[in-house]
Amino acid sequence: MIVMDAETLKELIRDDFEVINANETVSKLFPMLEKLDRDKANAILVEEDGKIVGVVREKDLIRGSVLKNPHETKVKSLLVRTGKIDLNELDPYKVARRFVEDSTPFVIVQIDDKRVGVIYINDFLSALKDEFKDVKVREVMNPEVITVRRFDSAAKALSVMRTHGIDRVVVVDENNKVIGILTGKDVVDRVISPRKRARMGDSSGEKEKTLSIMVESIMSSPVVSVSRNDSVAEVIDLMVENRISSVVVTRDGLPDGIVIKKDILEYYLKKESRKEFNVQISTADITLDEFDREAILEDVEKLMRKFSDFLGESFLFIYIKRHKEHFRNLPLIHVRLKLASEKGNFMVSGESWGVEYAVHVALKKLEREILKEKELLEDKRMIKRFYEEVLEY
Repeated sequence: MIVMDAETLKELIRDDFEVINANETVSKLFPMLEKLDRDKANAILVEEDGKIVGVVREKDLIRGSVLKNPHETKVKSLLVRTGKIDLNELDPYKVARRFVEDSTPFVIVQIDDKRVGVIYINDFLSALKDEFKDVKVREVMNPEVITVRRFDSAAKALSVMRTHGIDRVVVVDENNKVIGILTGKDVVDRVISPRKRARMGDSSGEKEKTLSIMVESIMSSPVVSVSRNDSVAEVIDLMVENRISSVVVTRDGLPDGIVIKKDILEYYLKKESRKEFNVQISTADITLDEFDREAILEDVEKLMRKFSDFLGESFLFIYIKRHKEHFRNLPLIHVRLKLASEKGNFMVSGESWGVEYAVHVALKKLEREILKEKELLEDKRMIKRFYEEVLEY
C-alpha cells in the first residue's frame, strides 16, 4: 500500500468546527447541529474548564432520556471522551485507529498547548482512496445486513438498532428487495428535531410526526448501492459525493451486505498491521478502566492463540455498548465482535450483565463460529481425499 506522509495529513487539518460547553443543556445542540455542513460532520466538540475533552454526536440524541428532558439533560451526559493526536506524531495508522476507536466523524489534533484542529473522515478517506483501487467491496463489506420492513414503525427501527448495537437499518419491501435505508440521524432530523421545534413554539415544527410513523415515510431513498465486485475506491467516491456514511451491497436487488466508513478503515488497519493478531476495542456510553481492558485482552489472547495456526494473521474488532438497564448494580452490556482473518470474516454479538460476562458470552459465540468453519473445511478435505483415493483404483 502507498504510505501517506505526515505533511499530507497536516494539510487535511481544519479549524472550522463548532464547540459547546459540557454544562450546556442538550436543547442548545439542536440548532447548532442543523447549521453544520453535511460535507464535514454530524458532531460537535465539547469543552470543559477551557479544554477540549471530546465530542457529542448527533446519533446519540436518540436516547430516551434526551428525548424526554432536552432542557434539563446536560451535554456532558452525551459526551464521548476521545483521544487526541499530537501534531508532531501524526501518521495515517494513528488517525485511522482514532476514527475506529472513537467512532466519530473527525479526529482531534492537538496543534499546540491552546489550539486544536480536526481531520474530517471524508477528507481522510479521499486521501486514502488510491490505496483501495484494487480492493473489492466483498473484502471489506459486512455480510450481515439488518433489515426492517417498509411498514414498520420508526420506534421498531430504533429498537432493532439498539438490539444489534448499530445506527442504521436497511429497509426492504414484501419481496425482500432493498428500497431504502434509515439511520438514527434520519430519525433525529425528520421526527425528533421538528417536534422539539414545535414544542418551543416554532410553527415549522411538524407536530404530527411521532415515532409511530412508518419507516417508509422517513427513510432515505433511493439507496446508493454497489455490487460485491466493485472497487472500494468507487465506494469512497460515492460516499463523499452523496454525503452518505454507508452503501448497501445488493445482488439482483436483494441485500448482500453493507459497507460503512468504519469497515474501510478497519481493513486499512488490518493491512497496515504486522502482528500475528491485533485487537481494537471501541466503546459507547462506557469507559473501561485498565483492569477491564486487561481482563478482556487476556481472554481474547487465549482464544486467538488457540486458533492462531488455523486463522493466520487476524484482526479482532471489539465494540462494547452500555444500555441503561441494570441488575444488581451491573449494567446491561452489548458486545459485537468482528474478526478479520485469513480464513474469512466472523461476526457475532452477545449481551449480559457487566462487561466481563458480556465479552465472555460474545467470545464463546465467536469460538463456536470458528470451530464450525474449521470443521467444515476439515470435512471438505476429507471428502476430497476420499475421492482422490477412489480415483486411484
